[in-house]
Amino acid sequence: MKYKNITEAIGNTPLLKIDEDVHQIKNLNLYVKLEYLNPFGSIKDRIAWSILKDDIQNIKEEDKTVVESSSGNTAKAIQAISSSYDIDFKTITNRIKVDEVKDLLIALGTDIEELPGKSECPDPNDPDDPLTYIDNLVKKNKDNYFRTDQYVNEKNTEVHKQNTGVEVLEDLKKVDYFFGGLGTTGSTKGITKALKKENPELKTIGVVSSS
Repeated sequence: MKYKNITEAIGNTPLLKIDEDVHQIKNLNLYVKLEYLNPFGSIKDRIAWSILKDDIQNIKEEDKTVVESSSGNTAKAIQAISSSYDIDFKTITNRIKVDEVKDLLIALGTDIEELPGKSECPDPNDPDDPLTYIDNLVKKNKDNYFRTDQYVNEKNTEVHKQNTGVEVLEDLKKVDYFFGGLGTTGSTKGITKALKKENPELKTIGVVSSS
């Protein structure tokens, strides 16, 4: 299979059945979508390309910098795509807690601005909240930045409804329970919408990480 661009390799990840000896639950068929096999290492590859692809040429021609609030996988994917188009990328965040992630982003050429905001959740009353900070930055410099805005951009949800969820249905036809991680919630919402078309009684369980 030949690709002209690395973005063509995003998606169509394998669905792996977990053996009953592993999960130890009788009469359960358990599958996991191997999103780490996307070219930049996570499910966030899908949203990064979905949000950028329609505007990538204009961003380049207008010499804009892509800006996002991300402390990890979304930033890695946006940076990789931006680099392939010779576009600058800046992430503004207060949550890069893993040194290796920060080192990798720096190695890839990411401009990182770390804020002292204390909340793990968006706080519009905190001037050092990353999303509020980006709001003000883009308003003042609208000709210089292209904001991907994964937290509210509908393409975050839509790509999973149109692609990720459809891929699952093509393999399984019907799903009774879906477990999805909750960050920006785009993947879980989008996949749920797709799966519910075949099974309105689908039960979705959101999983939130704790630190």
